[in-house]
Amino acid sequence: MRKQFFLFSFLLLPSIDLFSQRSLKLTDMRDYQYKNEASGGVRIQTNGFTIFGEYGWIKDIKRTRLLQLEYTYFIDYSQKKKKTQLPGGRDYVFGVQNRFHTIRVAYGFKRVIADKAARNGVCVSATFFGGVSLGLLKPYYLNLVQPTTDGTLIVRPERYTAENESRFLSKDSIVDASPIRYGLNQIQPVAGAHVKAGIDFDWGSKDQFVKALQAGVMIDVYYKRLPLMVNNTNRFYQAAFYLSFQFGKRW
Repeated sequence: MRKQFFLFSFLLLPSIDLFSQRSLKLTDMRDYQYKNEASGGVRIQTNGFTIFGEYGWIKDIKRTRLLQLEYTYFIDYSQKKKKTQLPGGRDYVFGVQNRFHTIRVAYGFKRVIADKAARNGVCVSATFFGGVSLGLLKPYYLNLVQPTTDGTLIVRPERYTAENESRFLSKDSIVDASPIRYGLNQIQPVAGAHVKAGIDFDWGSKDQFVKALQAGVMIDVYYKRLPLMVNNTNRFYQAAFYLSFQFGKRW
């Protein structure tokens, strides 16, 4: 994954610089009447999904400055859910210590590298963002069998600790996953930063509407390793390819 990510980044950035140097033919002077744009969308990533909102200041027909706010839920697609042992119970993911979410604020730019035709067509732009990331570690709770002093067994929700590691990692002790409300009062913030670069394809038939698809790469870096899995080498970064769909308006 890392080799593919850095190879894609290496190939993408020179192409952005090359295309940005090409002159554009101004096919429609009405583009200059738009000074702002606002849009929102969803992003599918190789490590999760994102919803985001974006506001832009249009400098001229080629350049737009952008402010972006987004929320990401990270998913490790290699993790497989296990079947619960009891009827009516919830499935669970084995070995998960924390779920991870991120809120990002980023500033960036969009530069047109191929303008659309006078009517219809696709406008191709290069985009780049950089900003801060606030990671949120939410403990993952399992309903575990707990022996009592009188020899009976009870079931109670527990997060991973060094004391319950043997039961937390024993499939014979796991009943199912606890409801999502467990751990909401134990969320831990993790500060970081991120960058992303991509190619934007805007196919809106009218310039006042934003209808775009964007593909690119992104990476978040945090100040410490993220304890997402038990007995695993957890990283201090998250890197991904992404594909986003975006809709909005210019005025």
